[in-house]
Amino acid sequence: MRITKERVAENRERVVAEASRLFREKGFAAVGVAEAMRAAGMTHGGFYNHFGSKEALEAAACDAIFDRLVTLIAAIAEIADKTERREAFEAYRRRYLSGKARDASAPNCPMVAFAGDMTRQSEAVRVAYGKGLAAYLDAFTRASGTERAEALRRFAVLAGALTLARSVAASDPELSDEILESALR
Repeated sequence: MRITKERVAENRERVVAEASRLFREKGFAAVGVAEAMRAAGMTHGGFYNHFGSKEALEAAACDAIFDRLVTLIAAIAEIADKTERREAFEAYRRRYLSGKARDASAPNCPMVAFAGDMTRQSEAVRVAYGKGLAAYLDAFTRASGTERAEALRRFAVLAGALTLARSVAASDPELSDEILESALR
């Protein structure tokens, strides 16, 4: 039985979505092709119908994650009214540094999830990550309404605070909360 091109695209999208969740949750090295396919409700044998290698899946996952995040922050950047844009950006910042974001098993932010792994990844994954990060930072700069250097500083504080807060959330919840609250101030 042949499946339609639309169904093939849907299946591929489902594999990428599940793999990106697993990669953010466990890291690239800890997730195998079989696990990613099983999470997508498919068999391991169907993997090569969609990807030439696990590295291709990893790069596609990076692309998908960044596409989603760039779309979110770019929507804030496109708000014409400065007051509304500032309020939307502040709400974004608060969600980014929330307890819910900190406690999620798979961080929504690929910089928090993947930055420490990038030097060990294939060139294709590093390129996808680098392109995604550059696009995100461009949109973040526009959304923040600040100069590029200030926007980079602000984002470094967000990503660093979320990373540190996640690292001690189980062992020292008070310190974790303090880190998030300090970054919000």
